[in-house]
Amino acid sequence: MGKRVIVHGIALENQCQSTIFTMMILHALRTAFRNLLRHKTNAIVNILSLTIGLTSGIFIFLWVLDELGYDKFHVHDKSLYQVMINQTFPDGQIHTYGATPSKLKEAVRSDIPEVENITQTNMSSTLLVQFEEVSFQEEGIYSDSEFFQIFDFPLLHGNPSNPLPDNNSIAISQKLANKLFKNADPIGKTLQVEQAQEFMVSAVFADVPTNSRIQFEFVAPFEVYSQENPWMQGWQTGGTNTFLKLDPKASLPTVNQKLESLIKRNCAECTTSPFLYSFSKLYLNGKFEGGKNVGGRIEQVILFSIVAGIILLMACINFMNLATASAASRSKEVSVRKIIGANRPDLVLHFMLESLILASIGLLFAIFLVSTLLPFFNTITSKSIQLNMFDPIFLGGAIVITLVCGLLAGIYPAVFLSSFKPLTIFQRNVRSLLTGSGLRKTLVVIQFASAVVLMVGSIIIYQQIKYITNKDLGFVKSQVLVIDQNKDLIANTAPFRNAMLQLSNVENIGFGGNNIFVIPITTTEIDWQGKDKDASIHFKLFRSDEGFIPTMGIEMLQGRNFIGDKQDSLHYIINRKAMEVMGISEHEVIGSELGVWGNLGRIVGVTEDFHNDNLKVGIEPLVFLYSENLGAHYFVKLNQSSSISESLAGIEKVFKTYSPDYPFEFTFLDELFERQYISDLVLGKLSMSFMVISILISCLGLFGLATFTAARRIKELGIRKLMGATSFNLVLMLCGDFTKLVLISILIGSPIAWYLAKEYLSGFAFHGGISSGTFLLAALGLMTVALSTVGFQSLKAALANPAKSLKSE
Repeated sequence: MGKRVIVHGIALENQCQSTIFTMMILHALRTAFRNLLRHKTNAIVNILSLTIGLTSGIFIFLWVLDELGYDKFHVHDKSLYQVMINQTFPDGQIHTYGATPSKLKEAVRSDIPEVENITQTNMSSTLLVQFEEVSFQEEGIYSDSEFFQIFDFPLLHGNPSNPLPDNNSIAISQKLANKLFKNADPIGKTLQVEQAQEFMVSAVFADVPTNSRIQFEFVAPFEVYSQENPWMQGWQTGGTNTFLKLDPKASLPTVNQKLESLIKRNCAECTTSPFLYSFSKLYLNGKFEGGKNVGGRIEQVILFSIVAGIILLMACINFMNLATASAASRSKEVSVRKIIGANRPDLVLHFMLESLILASIGLLFAIFLVSTLLPFFNTITSKSIQLNMFDPIFLGGAIVITLVCGLLAGIYPAVFLSSFKPLTIFQRNVRSLLTGSGLRKTLVVIQFASAVVLMVGSIIIYQQIKYITNKDLGFVKSQVLVIDQNKDLIANTAPFRNAMLQLSNVENIGFGGNNIFVIPITTTEIDWQGKDKDASIHFKLFRSDEGFIPTMGIEMLQGRNFIGDKQDSLHYIINRKAMEVMGISEHEVIGSELGVWGNLGRIVGVTEDFHNDNLKVGIEPLVFLYSENLGAHYFVKLNQSSSISESLAGIEKVFKTYSPDYPFEFTFLDELFERQYISDLVLGKLSMSFMVISILISCLGLFGLATFTAARRIKELGIRKLMGATSFNLVLMLCGDFTKLVLISILIGSPIAWYLAKEYLSGFAFHGGISSGTFLLAALGLMTVALSTVGFQSLKAALANPAKSLKSE
């Protein structure tokens, strides 16, 4: 009986506590909304600040989630690795890349039992895929059935255990199946790749997610690719990517040792050292120096996360400042609550609940803004993020951000307000007891110093992007059309070029081996007379015909261009940088012998230096090799005065004449140039957005404080006005304190901004400078916005009728 009473008593006590807590929340809600209505200005400023801060936080949270989610959808993610290669050169330099020998796969399978599955692919390329009269240029890879066992690209049709049963089979994506076959069943249908290879569709896989580093629309048998590219068979050639799934119990260092031993056994002369690197980490951590990982895109993820945190902190500062500044209006409320029995922890909890309620209101507005502005955000970040409000990760993240924001904003005001003593409040002037003005000023300084850093950073990034855009690259990039090479054009090279030159809108046409902005082919196997036997200099190699150099407007320093003769196969053109590193003078360079990969020829020309790599890297030594059609692109220079639409119509007609089966696809060279700096463009757009947001939040807080200050000093202003002070004098007096705070912020934020700007620009071999004008512009802009914000409230208070403010005296 006694036990039953005790249990019943405990249950009753728990029920009472639950009821009390519910009543406390309801009471906090009532009080919060009552205070919102009573202090409308503070409420608007707080909700706006929290909404803007939370909106920024959620956007960055979504972006970070997308970045962190790359390649994470594979079930065996933690066991998936890519084989990377460290190549050591005689001078001690180590280059890291993912191109592996094709023989590596079978050797690993037989010698390293810890490897459960292994597959290899070629470097993905865009190829013509045809079914009857329908054809498309599609990105695809050559691999094997094990590819689908290692990676999670679900099969919709076909045999899951063996989707590529023989060398005549091919797996295609759902999207490609719809494009080629409409609603018909694709299994068993025959299609052609590059007009030469015939495959029967044996499997259809789900479309590859956008957050996959490997993008492809079809997978053809690797054996076919290997047979057509016999150059891949050596241990010293790297033409494939190798991926594997490791036994979860395997020791990674042990497997790496076995890999290294495997290469040494099969290739004694190789200077390469293979190692395994987590497949899903390569997207964010794909930068290597000296054979070690030194980061990558993860740096941007960390940077944006920090900026989002700063913006949220700025929003919280507004709440703290306004809550403590307007504490006088709630001091008697606190005293009455304490007199009727409330203790300090209860009051802290009460005020914290109010803060969380405001943050929750801000969250609702923020979610609305995020859903509205998401298309714009996707545009500036080149993403395709979807908002699923019921996704547990998003929901959890948004709630955590809101809780942190609410608790951070409310903790100091809650402790501060709950510290008031009832008797002191009723006996003395409340304002004399209110402290914290020093803290408020410090928080304002922190806000505006952060705004200075973001403002200067945005200007520096904008200036650097402008510098990159306007930089003289040493060749022409405007009005140049880039058309991909294909088999039809290879067979009709001369007629195609001649027909293009007959077009009135075409100024010139040249053939080039690859991307002129970042020439990928490098070698140390360059020989010349007088070369140091220990020299290990990296040269870039670029295949081109006689039309390329004049089409691109590259200046000749010495000698001549290719002339289109067969003898040009034994002739080389180098750039000034190559001439300098070889130590050959301008007077002796023409006619000098040069060996490339053992093929001995002579230098017939030297070009002026032009940028042959990303501007983050310096100009590299370069050798031009003559080729009429061994490469990737045709470069077509249009007349400056020509109509783009008319030019394209004429070029397409010629293209279709000599390449009827291929779709006419092209890009402009300046668009390709912009793609090289897409991450910097995204950084610039986001930093500009963050700058505007930080200034807006800071000014909202300043507006609230100015409103409070003007209201608190209204009687003082009335007396000063009666004593003869002009409205201008009063505005200056009220603005003075805030002006000092903004000036201090500029002084603190400027050196921090200078240091960060210097670090950012150090990542570019070619960059603009950091001028004092940038800091002056940021300071004047920030001061103007701040004074406009404070000046409005100050002028309003200065123009008030003193009789109204002094009538109670």
